[in-house]
Amino acid sequence: MHLSAGGLAPPLLILVSSIFLSSCKETYRLEDALPEAPGANVLVISFDALRADGLGLYGYHRDTSPNLDAFAREALVFDRAYSTAPVTPTSFAAAFTGLHPFKVFIGWQMVPTKTLAAVMREAGYHSFALLNNVQLVSERNFDQGFEVFETGPWKERELLQLAISRIDEAAAMGRPFFGWVHFISPHTPYDFRKLSAHLSGPRTDGRFVEGTSGTFEVETEEELRRVRDLYDGEVFFADYLFGELLAHLQNSGLLDETIVIVTADHGEEFMDHGQLQHNTLYEEVIRIPLLIRHPGNPAGSRSDAPVLNMDLLPTIASMTSAEVPQELDGIDLRAPIGRDRHRIVTAMTNNQRYEILSEQDGRKLIQTCTEEFSEELYDLNSDPGEKHNLILDDPALANHLDELLGEALPVEPCGMIRAVTQGRAPEDLLSPEQIEELKSLGYIQ
Repeated sequence: MHLSAGGLAPPLLILVSSIFLSSCKETYRLEDALPEAPGANVLVISFDALRADGLGLYGYHRDTSPNLDAFAREALVFDRAYSTAPVTPTSFAAAFTGLHPFKVFIGWQMVPTKTLAAVMREAGYHSFALLNNVQLVSERNFDQGFEVFETGPWKERELLQLAISRIDEAAAMGRPFFGWVHFISPHTPYDFRKLSAHLSGPRTDGRFVEGTSGTFEVETEEELRRVRDLYDGEVFFADYLFGELLAHLQNSGLLDETIVIVTADHGEEFMDHGQLQHNTLYEEVIRIPLLIRHPGNPAGSRSDAPVLNMDLLPTIASMTSAEVPQELDGIDLRAPIGRDRHRIVTAMTNNQRYEILSEQDGRKLIQTCTEEFSEELYDLNSDPGEKHNLILDDPALANHLDELLGEALPVEPCGMIRAVTQGRAPEDLLSPEQIEELKSLGYIQ
């Protein structure tokens, strides 16, 4: 078991073989850190485009996250948590259903299925959602299972006050609540904020003085540093919002009656691999923060168990004694987890960059479905920055990861992605106002 109290996770095991990954049988057991708590409230707080390694609790050198860092000392922190997709709608589709997005997000719409909100509602919980991203609207069926479902756009401070109100209303109902609050920060546009001037101090010349647009390009290293400073400032603002919400839970007496989960839909990239925002399957985009503060386990701990955001449904249901649906792709994190767990991540919203990832114990294969099919292979254990493509050096490992992918999917990956998108565009199903909001966030031009 890799679970250490109040400190860094123990180092990863060094595997002798790079091919026979399944021979590693180590398991993680987290049931003591996530004890069963029937009737406990559950509150998920998520942030858009929050890069895990941009937080102090994951080793970032700047003071971007004082509230989350303090929260981490009372939470179970996952060091190897990943999204199932690099963009919001497919990531949330998986988190809400416990299924791979290519099974439940078809033609830019969630198919009717049993959701986390429905599971909790059937267990007697009041369920509500406040989602500040136009990608998550009811027109795409993200409202399934929620009694109260509201989407923005709101100013983030408005959302904070609305969340406080919805929590208080839920607490007054006399039954436990399940809530999901999603802040758009630190997603683009990155704005200069006086609150975080120590990270993104005011500029009087050059580009990006007051912030960025929804999409942008950088032409110099100085501009890249500026946009990263602005992003860090947005992270600090998101951390402030979290601190305010957590303080309300504490002051209202709800904190020790509530399982609080903090996560993100995906990360963000800053030319780590030649791109900005979130368009790839590299670590800076798909690795996400995941922290669970459980009232029954107030001592902080860390785990490097391999987890995905679609594990939230079975884990939350298991912790609260709700009925866990059968045949999920996500797993209950309270059950033994093998270090050799195979993970799949899918990029299926950008028809210029359909991609799929097959990863096991840090060995990672990325297949890109362009006109000229391409593959990349990385060993994250020795090359966490994914700088050395091993596709020509270790064909046996690449074949092994490809075979795992073939065993998990019903058809060939690239063909499958094209089939489930059904040729639809992100504008489909949305109103003119919603389309304008997508443009302001940089999702469409």
